[in-house]
Amino acid sequence: MIQATDIPPTTDGAAVPVPAAVPRGHGRQREQILQRVLRLLHREEGGVLWIEGPAGAGKSRLLAFAAEEAAPAGALVLTGGGVAGHGMPPLAPLLDALGPLPALRSREPGSAHREPGTYPEAGSPYQLMRQVEDRLRDLAHDRPLVVVLDDVQHCDEPTLLAVRGLTARLAGLPLLWVLAARSHHDVPAVESLRRDLLTERAVPLDVPALDPEAVRLLVRDLLGPRAAQADPYLPLCGGLPGAVRQLCALLASRTGTPGAVRTGGDPVAGAVAARRLDQLTRHAKELVLIASALGDSLTVRHLSRVLGCRESALLRPLGEVLAAGLMRAGQQHLAFAHPSVRDAVVATLPPPVRLSVRRRSVDLRLADGTPPAVLAAEIAELAEPGDEHAIRVLATAARELAPHSPATAAAHLRRAMELSQDAAPRRMRLAARLIPLLWETGEADEARALAREVVQVPPDAATHARVCLELTRMGGRFPVAEAEAHLRRALGHREVPQPVKDQLLSTTLLNRLLAGEAEEAGGALAGSLARARGTHPLNDLTQRTLRSMSACHRQRWTEALGHSESVPAKVAELDPAYGAALPEVVVSTVWRAALLGLAGDGTAAAELVEGGLADAEQRDRRAYLPLWRTARARLLLDGGRLPEAARELAAAQEPAAAREPAAAGAGPRASGTSAASEAAVVCARARIAFHTGDDAELEACSALAAACLEGQDRQSRRAGAWIAVLTALYRDEALTRHQLGVAAAHLRRGFLHATCLDAGDVVLLVAAALASGQRDMAAAAVEFAEERARLNPGLPLFAGAAAHARGLFARDADLLAEAAELHGAARPLLRARALEDAGECAAATDAGTARSRFEEALRLYTGCGAQRDARRVHGRLRKLGIRPLGAACAAAPAVPEPEWRGLTRSELGVVRLIAHGATNREAAERLFLSPHTVNTHLRHAFEKLGVRSRVQLARLYAREVDSAAVSA
Repeated sequence: MIQATDIPPTTDGAAVPVPAAVPRGHGRQREQILQRVLRLLHREEGGVLWIEGPAGAGKSRLLAFAAEEAAPAGALVLTGGGVAGHGMPPLAPLLDALGPLPALRSREPGSAHREPGTYPEAGSPYQLMRQVEDRLRDLAHDRPLVVVLDDVQHCDEPTLLAVRGLTARLAGLPLLWVLAARSHHDVPAVESLRRDLLTERAVPLDVPALDPEAVRLLVRDLLGPRAAQADPYLPLCGGLPGAVRQLCALLASRTGTPGAVRTGGDPVAGAVAARRLDQLTRHAKELVLIASALGDSLTVRHLSRVLGCRESALLRPLGEVLAAGLMRAGQQHLAFAHPSVRDAVVATLPPPVRLSVRRRSVDLRLADGTPPAVLAAEIAELAEPGDEHAIRVLATAARELAPHSPATAAAHLRRAMELSQDAAPRRMRLAARLIPLLWETGEADEARALAREVVQVPPDAATHARVCLELTRMGGRFPVAEAEAHLRRALGHREVPQPVKDQLLSTTLLNRLLAGEAEEAGGALAGSLARARGTHPLNDLTQRTLRSMSACHRQRWTEALGHSESVPAKVAELDPAYGAALPEVVVSTVWRAALLGLAGDGTAAAELVEGGLADAEQRDRRAYLPLWRTARARLLLDGGRLPEAARELAAAQEPAAAREPAAAGAGPRASGTSAASEAAVVCARARIAFHTGDDAELEACSALAAACLEGQDRQSRRAGAWIAVLTALYRDEALTRHQLGVAAAHLRRGFLHATCLDAGDVVLLVAAALASGQRDMAAAAVEFAEERARLNPGLPLFAGAAAHARGLFARDADLLAEAAELHGAARPLLRARALEDAGECAAATDAGTARSRFEEALRLYTGCGAQRDARRVHGRLRKLGIRPLGAACAAAPAVPEPEWRGLTRSELGVVRLIAHGATNREAAERLFLSPHTVNTHLRHAFEKLGVRSRVQLARLYAREVDSAAVSA
C-alpha cells in the first residue's frame, strides 16, 4: 500500500515521529488544523476536517503538519490513504492505518493477528467495519486519536461508506478525522461522502495555489543560489508546491544553466507538464491535451464539439483543470494560464494527433461560418498537397484579403498553387489572380515571370485576356514575344467579357500615352476610344483620364481639368474594397492632383495625394509608393519647400535602390516602373538641385539625362533634353538649336508620365535660348506661352508665365512685375524669379525699385531653401552697393532636422509655421493642407513635445531650433 506523502505509517497503533516538512504558504489552513488539534488534545473534542485542493497543491503536507502537531502532544496518529486503480481489498486504507487487528474474541475465537501488508480473508466488509470500529473505540478510550486519510478520491467504496458511518457513530469520542481529497475528482461516492460530511458540520479546508512570493521563497529554500534557474519554468507549475518541488528536484539534478523554456525538447518542461497531466482525471487530461492543440483562446462550445460531447459534460473536467491552474476562464473564452504551459502540454501530443485535432477544429469553425480569411493561415499550415477543400478556402481568403492586405493574400495564393500540384488549368487560374498582388506588393519581377508563364500556356481565353490586362497595367513592354498578337487575340476572342476587352484597350492606350508612344495625331486616340463600347465605371474613368491627357497635349488645360473633374465620383462608383488597388485609379487620381496643383488648388491636390499615399503605406502597396511620393514631392517643390521635396524624392527611390543595383548610367529604377516615370523623378531632382546649388546632385541628374538621350524611349529623350537646359543654365553654357528644339517639344507635350510640367518652365527655356543667342527660339517659346495663356484664361499661372516670358524677352520691368503678382504666394519660386528679373531690368534706371525687388526675391528664395538663387540675388544687391544683413538671408524660419523630438515631416512643417506666428488657416494654405489636417498635426506635435499652448511651442522652437540655426 502506498502511504501518503511525508506521512509515516504506523503499526500496532503506535505513533512515530513525523518529520517537519511544512511548505511555504497556506498559513490560514495550518492555523485551522492547529486549532482543531488543540481542541482535541485539551477538550477531547473530535470532528472531521475535509481538506480539498488540486493535485500538487500541498494537501499531503498539511496532513503531515496535522500529524506533526498531534503526535508529540500525546495524540495517537493513524495514517492511511487510497491508491489509484482500486486494486486493493475492501477497507484497505483503514486497515493499513490501524495495523494488525486482534481477533474477534466472541465471534472468531482463535483468529490470529494478521501480518503487516496482509488482510483478513474471511468475513464480510460489514464484519471488517465492525472490527475497525471496535479498534478505534478502544484506542480512543486510551488517549486522543487522529485518523489521517490521504487521497480519499482513490479509496474503495466500502472504505468511503465506512468513513461515512464511523464519523457519525464515533462522533462523541476524542477522535479527529483529517481527510484529504482532490477537488473535482469525478467520483460520485466521494462527492456523496463530501456532501454528507459537510452537511453535518465537517470543517472544509480549501488548499489554493501559492502566491508568487511564497513560490519564490520555496524555490529559494530548495535551490539556494541556483533559484534563478527555476524562473523560466515557474509558469508551468501554477503555484502548486508539488510541481515546484518536482521542478527544483529536476533542476538540482542537472548541470549547466538552463535558459528559456524550449517547448519542443526541454526535458524539464516536459517532465513538469507530464506530471501535472498525470495528476488529472482521464477526462480532464483529455480536455487539456485537446485544448492545447486548438490554440491560446477557445470557447467551451467549440471545445465540446471537438471532443464530441455535450457542453454540460465538460463542467466537471473543466472545473478540475481550472482548479489545477492549467487554464483560466474569461468572459467568453478559455485560455491557458501561461503560453509556456500550453507549449509544454502540446509538445506531449503526437504530431498526427495534433494535426487531426487542428483539422477538425478548422472544419467545425468553417461550418459555423467563420470567414475563410480568419482561418487561412492555419489551413495553409495544415493542408496537404491535393487538398481540394484547402485550395478553395485559401483562394476565397485571398479574395477577401486582397483589398486590405495584398501581401497576405499573395501568400495564400502561393500556398494554394503549391497544393494544386500538377493541376495545370487550376494552377494557371490561381496564378492569374496572384500576378496583380505580386506587382502591387513590389514583387514585379516575379509577377512578370508568372505572367509570361500564364500567357504562353493559358487555361482559357478569359484568363489570357485578364493576364494581358495585368501586364498592361504594370507598364513597360510585355515580357513575351509578339505582344501585339497577344493583345489582338485577347481583344478578338468571343469568350472574353466585353468589360475586360474595353478595359484592356483603354489601359493599353493609357500606358502608351504615359510612355510617350502615342501622340494623338490625326485623331488616333479618339478613334481608339470609340472602339471601347462598354460603360463600366473603371473604363469610363480610364477614358476620361486619356481625354484629359490628350487635352493637355493640345494645351487645352481647362478642358483637361473638366475631364478629370469626375475622377473622385467615378472612383466612388467602383467596388470600395478593390477600387483603390487598381493602377488606372491610382494614375487617374495622381493626374487629377497634378492638374489641381497646376490650377493653384494645392490644398485639394494635397488631400488626394495624402489619401492615396496613406492607403498605399497602410496596405503595403509598395508598387504605388514611388508614384505617390513623387506626386507629393512635386507639390512640395511647387510650394517652395525644397528640402522637404528633396527628402520625399529620396524616399521615393529608396525601395528601388534597396531591391536592385543601379544599371550603369541609368540610375535606380523601381520594379514595374516605366522609363517615363523615372524620368519624371529625375526632372524633379534636377529642378531642386538647380535652385539649391547642389552640384553633385545636378551632375548625377546630368549623367542620367545623357543616358536618357541615348535611349529609345521618347519621353525619356525629351526629359533628358530638358535636364540639359537646366544644366546649361546652371553652368552658364550655351545650347544648340537641336537641344533647344527637343526641350521645346518636351514643354509642348505638357506632361511627363502622370505629372504636369510646371507652367514656369517656359521662362527657363526663354532664358536658355537668349543665353545661347537663339532669339528666334526664344521668340517661339514666348509665342507658345502666350497662346497657351490665351487658350486657358481661367488659369493665372499660365498668364503669369506668359507675362514673365514676354517681359524677359523684351526686358520689360513692368511686365515682369505683373508676372510676379500673377504668380502670387502659391508659387514662391516663380514669384521670386520674376521679381529678380524685374529688379535686374530696373537696376540701370531705378536703383531703389531694383533694391526692393531684389530684397523681396532674396526673402522668398531663402524661405524656400533655394540657396543658389539666394546667393545670386545677394550678389546683385552687392553690385548696387547694398550689403544685405545676415538676418535677411535667413528670413525664413529654420527647418529642424526630421528627427527633432520625434516629429514627422508633416508635423514639423506645421510646427515651423505655427511657431513663427501663423494661424491654422494660414498654415493650411501655405502647406496645401486642410485646416482639419493642420489641427491634427498640431495636436500630435503638442503631445510629442509636451507643450500645452502655442506660446510654449514657440519658446521651445526658438530655443532648440532657431537659436541653433543662428549659432550655425
